[in-house]
Amino acid sequence: MSDICDFEWSNNRYRHNLTISELKLGFNRNEPTDRSRALIALKELIGASRDYALKDKSCFQDDEFLFRFLYARKFNVNEAFQLVINYHAYRQRNAALLQRLSVLDETIQIALRDGFPGVLPNRDRRGRKVLVFFTANWDYASYSLVTVYRAMLLTIEKLLEDKQNQANGFIAIVDWTNFTFRQSSNLNPKVLKLMIEGLQDCFPVRFKAIHFIGQPWYVEAALAVIRPFLKEKTRARIKLHGSNLSTLHDCVARDILPTELGGEGPTFNPLNWYHELLESSQTITKPTPSYCLSQTQNYTKTPAQFVACRKGGSGADLSPAQSPSPSPPSSLSSANGTEFLKAATKAAAVKIGVLTAKANDPATNTLLGVTTGTAGSVCDL
Repeated sequence: MSDICDFEWSNNRYRHNLTISELKLGFNRNEPTDRSRALIALKELIGASRDYALKDKSCFQDDEFLFRFLYARKFNVNEAFQLVINYHAYRQRNAALLQRLSVLDETIQIALRDGFPGVLPNRDRRGRKVLVFFTANWDYASYSLVTVYRAMLLTIEKLLEDKQNQANGFIAIVDWTNFTFRQSSNLNPKVLKLMIEGLQDCFPVRFKAIHFIGQPWYVEAALAVIRPFLKEKTRARIKLHGSNLSTLHDCVARDILPTELGGEGPTFNPLNWYHELLESSQTITKPTPSYCLSQTQNYTKTPAQFVACRKGGSGADLSPAQSPSPSPPSSLSSANGTEFLKAATKAAAVKIGVLTAKANDPATNTLLGVTTGTAGSVCDL
């Protein structure tokens, strides 16, 4: 077998000669020529694939989207190609989980306002974005673990629009301080396994380190249960610090951490990232492609209507996806956007009439086979 693979691309039959060793070992991501050659090789593999997961090849022409997979596998073309297959197969298997994935989904908004996840404004010394989770804030009666996962996927996809995040990856800090045993009983093993499968093997994201602080014994017991599902590399990246913040500070500089984590920065405010997602959702000029996780939605109510709905306690009126005949505006003016954010902040503060019993989360119900009764009553996790 020849050790040279010839690829012909586009109408002008531009040829690239790629060695088998390059396909196996990868390219130099710091060299523009190597990046282009790797992208062409990945496109060729996708185009020639007969895998059922790639029956829709619409991602074929989206260079920016495919670069995410190359960065996630350090420009090893074969591994990036397998990741593309895993990504599409996961989406097909879990369509209910990923339906209507938008910042305008009501339960996702609640999770984001509680800081699931939170995103620190500054990067660590290695240029990695830092996600934080203060688990004691989890109101499991209002939204499920599935909703937390959906909010996390929405956040990751937004952050992956930045090539620096694709190249450098992320770190996560999970603060288990004051996380109760009752809260831990809502950590559904099926959903945890689903999260591990997606984040570890199917999505173009690299977590370079996961730091646990203040973890109680029952969290360590839960970690022991899920450990067999983790790859060796993932296990090695989980650091248990307990109550010793100094070991955390050895890994993550104090000047970028909030005061809650013993840092020198300001107090953590989850609304900062929530508002950033809201603003970005209204500046999109074209529909999101079908192969992406999130879905483009425009806010269809005025801020006054938004507050009125929240005070009226009508959860059904809050979701733009449920509007019978939505008429999204072509753009949102800066004035309306500012008023909207003010109204959203006010509503977040009062939290009146928002799913006080259980989260009305259709993705959760469909995913876990839970049936719903009359409107407003849901059997959740």
